[in-house]
Amino acid sequence: MLTKLDRLILKELQNNFPVSSRPFAEVCSKFDLSEEELIRKVRSLKRRKLIRYAGAIFETKKLGIKSTLIAMRVPEKSLPKVTKIINSYSQVSHNYLRNGEYNIWFTLSAGSKPLLAALLKEIKQKTAIEDVLDLETVRVFKINARFNLKSK
Repeated sequence: MLTKLDRLILKELQNNFPVSSRPFAEVCSKFDLSEEELIRKVRSLKRRKLIRYAGAIFETKKLGIKSTLIAMRVPEKSLPKVTKIINSYSQVSHNYLRNGEYNIWFTLSAGSKPLLAALLKEIKQKTAIEDVLDLETVRVFKINARFNLKSK
């Protein structure tokens, strides 16, 4: 169960996380908490799996990074092995299981198209999966997923 303070902290971190050397020091004053108390609260929320991940989202195109969406047809018995291999790459930002013929989907990024192609070739070799769709980005759609954390 989330407390009113938990909701307020999550809302603030979701919408206004400061980019600084001590972001929690900047945020804690809004809640009349010490920096240590706020960090303890955030760790508790993470431990309770109410926070899964915290990180920046970059405009990769503006940074010169190339990316593509990959769909693979993976036999069910091979899923654990294949997902472990895919997840071992820092260039993979999303990896998820879907229903349907192509059941593993992931985003692959690299500094150039040739490097992207080389990474995909390596992944195909390591996984022994050849039935792969390389769905290069034609048009970017960005969503702004925010969770309504009204304080009760």
